Amino acid sequence: MKKILLVGASLNSGNRGVNALTRAQIMLIFDKFGVNTDVKILSYTVKEKTNNLVEYNGDNISVEEIPCGKKELVKAFMGSHNYIVDYILQSDYIWDISEGDSFSDIYGTKRFIQHSLVKLIAIKKKKKLIIMPQTLGPYKNKIVQKVAKYILEKADKVFVRDELSKEIAEKELGVKREIIYKPDMAFYMKPSKKINIHKFVEKDKINIGINVSALLYNGGYNGKNMFNLKVNYKNLVDRLIEELSKIENVEILLVPHVLVKDIEVEDDFRVSKKIAEELSAKLNKNIKTIDDYYREDELKAIISGCDFFIGSRMHACIGAISTTVPTSPMAYSRKFIGIWEKIGLAYCVTDPRKQKEDEIIKAIIENFNNRDKIKEKLEKEIPLLIEKIGSLVKELEE
Repeated sequence: MKKILLVGASLNSGNRGVNALTRAQIMLIFDKFGVNTDVKILSYTVKEKTNNLVEYNGDNISVEEIPCGKKELVKAFMGSHNYIVDYILQSDYIWDISEGDSFSDIYGTKRFIQHSLVKLIAIKKKKKLIIMPQTLGPYKNKIVQKVAKYILEKADKVFVRDELSKEIAEKELGVKREIIYKPDMAFYMKPSKKINIHKFVEKDKINIGINVSALLYNGGYNGKNMFNLKVNYKNLVDRLIEELSKIENVEILLVPHVLVKDIEVEDDFRVSKKIAEELSAKLNKNIKTIDDYYREDELKAIISGCDFFIGSRMHACIGAISTTVPTSPMAYSRKFIGIWEKIGLAYCVTDPRKQKEDEIIKAIIENFNNRDKIKEKLEKEIPLLIEKIGSLVKELEE
C-alpha cells in the first residue's frame, strides 16, 4: 500500500482554490493507485488533527489532515525528531503543491520560508519529493532565489502549471534539470452533484457569474494597493456590473471563492453580499449572490451553470473553464496568463495592473459577445488538459 503525504495542501482552507487543488490530488491518487492508498495532508491551515470525509464514487473515504505548526516545523528543520519528521519518513511520496503559488515571495518572505521547510526536510531525509504543478516565482529576494534553486534541483520531480514558471526556473534561477509542464490540478476536480446554479438564478436568463476578490477590493493585506493595480478595483467592479446589467435578459450572480469568516480582508462572501445589496438598490436591479460558505466542489457546480464568467480568483476561473464556461479573468498576477495561453485563449485575460478601466470593460464585453466561440475552443481543449493530469502518476512511476 502506497503512502502519500500531501503538503502545502488543505481541505479546510477558506481559500477554496487550495481545497480544489487538494481534492483533485486525492481524486487522482484514488483513480490511479486505488482507494486503499494511505493519503495524509500536512496542513498549514488546521490547528488540530482533522478527519475529512472525501466523497469518491459514492463512498465517503476518510483523509486525515495534520497541523504543521510553525514552531514544530522549525524544530524539525533544525534537527529535532518530531511528528512532522515521522510523517515525512513514513511516506513513499511527498507531493508538495505550495497552495498553488506560495513557493514565491509574492506574499512575503515568511510564507516562502514556511513553504520551503518541509521540502528541505524531505531532501535532507532523502525522501521522494515531488513539486506538484504550481506557479514558480516571482523571486525578488536574492536569498529566496538561492533556496528556490537548491530545492528545485534536489527534488525528485518538478512539475509546473505554466511555461513562464519553467522559464523563470531555467533562465532566472539557472536550474539545470528537467521541468515538466502539467495543467493546474484543479481541472481534475469534479463538481458536486448536490447543488446547481438554479438555486439562485432563473433558467431562462443569460447567467453571468462574477467572482470579486475581497483582497483586491480591500487593497491587499496592507490596504495600500498591495498588488500595484493601475485601476481602482472597487470602481471597476461596480462599473462592470452596471454595464453588464444593461444587457437584455442577463442575470448576474456574484460567486465568492475565498470564504473566511475570521479574516475580513480576504472574505469574498462578505464583499459580494455588500456589493449585491448596494448595487441592487443603486441600479434598481436584482444583483444576486450565493447564500452560504459552500465547499469548493459545490462552488464548481454553481459556476458550471453560468453562461459566462468573470473572476479575479484564479481557481474560480479554473472552476469555470474546466467545465467549459467561457471566462474572462481580471488578473492580479502573471499566473493567469500562463494557463490561458496554453489553451489558446490568452486574449480573454484582462490585467488591472496594466490596463485602464475602460479597456478592461470593453474587452470583457467583447469576450461576452464571443462566448460561443470561446466555449467551442474550451470543449476541444479541456479534455486534453485533464488527460495530461492523468498521465502525471505514470511519469512519477517511470
